[in-house]
Amino acid sequence: MYVLLRSVVLSILPFLFVLPVYTQEKGAPAKEENLYSKALFASIIEMEKSFGHSDDSYLGIRTDYHHMLVKKDTGITDDLPEQFGEYRVEYLDTQNLIARCKELRKPFSILKIQPMKSEGARLRIQVTVYWAEYKKSRLNLALSDWSDVEFRYDCETQSFVISNVKLGGI
Repeated sequence: MYVLLRSVVLSILPFLFVLPVYTQEKGAPAKEENLYSKALFASIIEMEKSFGHSDDSYLGIRTDYHHMLVKKDTGITDDLPEQFGEYRVEYLDTQNLIARCKELRKPFSILKIQPMKSEGARLRIQVTVYWAEYKKSRLNLALSDWSDVEFRYDCETQSFVISNVKLGGI
């Protein structure tokens, strides 16, 4: 009986060491390959091209596209990178957003990544710009602009690539 148990344990033992290595290699894609990450940074770059020369300080604190604030959203922003080239983002949950509003005492822009939508053969992610302020013990987010990032599946690379970035606003 002991010999049989020992041979079973010894035959299973090598798989226990190989399995964790295999799952790490085939794990989640790199942060930069995340579609939400691609949409976020493509939006920031496109917004800077179109709106970067405009002075929006009459609304509050002028938007700095090289250091953007992003509203945390569990499941969407959890593993997104904080930097892409010269662009840096800071993720704020509601509590930290309120604290930032109280600290700055002026409205400021913050991005919110909307859940991905499937539209036929395309995927679409909207990145929305809100102006945040805290007044009368309430957090107010005023809709300002948005970016619709469309992805198509590229059979050659077997991955989704950005096919279009459209900006919109009020």
